[in-house]
Amino acid sequence: MSGVLFDLDGTLVDTSIDMVLALQSLAKENGIEIEADFVKYRELITYGSRALVTSIFGEIDKNELSRLQKRYLEIYENCLTQNTILFDGMKEVIQYLDSNQISWGIVTNKPVFLAQPLVENMPELQNCKVLVGGGMTEHAKPHPQSILLAIEKSQIKPEYSWYIGDALTDIQAGRSAGMKSAGALWGYIAETDNPNL
Repeated sequence: MSGVLFDLDGTLVDTSIDMVLALQSLAKENGIEIEADFVKYRELITYGSRALVTSIFGEIDKNELSRLQKRYLEIYENCLTQNTILFDGMKEVIQYLDSNQISWGIVTNKPVFLAQPLVENMPELQNCKVLVGGGMTEHAKPHPQSILLAIEKSQIKPEYSWYIGDALTDIQAGRSAGMKSAGALWGYIAETDNPNL
């Protein structure tokens, strides 16, 4: 095995509590009371801030959506790692990769200004060889561009490497980049998603 690239949210780390609490704060600022229903909002996390915001505010004007997304990310940035933890077993996976000198990195659609400090704040992730976050490439997953950038930066051989993520877009992006893909079924994957597609 040449290397492993991971998605971040819903694969390596469980960010759901912080993300849902930030959503609850945004709703409250705008006069809407919502329960911090982690099960309900968990599946939406994989689709990003737009999906979370529209789940509360519905289909709204483009400018208002942009304003609310920006504010949501500001709130989330202030509580980025308060409740975020590694998923069970991921510490051991990382230790195995490190002890066997298998290169590993992270490719996420999460904006890099959030992904970078989150990774830096987690001691278990300090040996991450490459981090490619949202905004570093023109196209987000399922387009393979961000994974191809990580392959180039880490110099792993895609045909001997794995991309692991919790969404159908992760599986598609990994395969399009010439890697083997595996679904993180412990993550935020929707019950209706088929990771074998």
